[in-house]
Amino acid sequence: MDNSSCIRRTLAVGEFAVVEQCTCGAVHVTIGAVTMRMSQHTLVPLATTINEAARTLTLDRALQHRTSDEALS
Repeated sequence: MDNSSCIRRTLAVGEFAVVEQCTCGAVHVTIGAVTMRMSQHTLVPLATTINEAARTLTLDRALQHRTSDEALS
């Protein structure tokens, strides 16, 4: 992953992050001022882990809402 002559191609842009791939194959995930550089084989497992964490937080929030609604009844 020599980046001396890399050209980046944008794969995705979101509200808080940008994902780019270099011509050398490295993937760059930028969140704010922090960029993580990884192999393309790392991106999918990382995305899966982040999605799982987001799903867990969403379910936790829904359960907390439901529990507090039931307590008010």
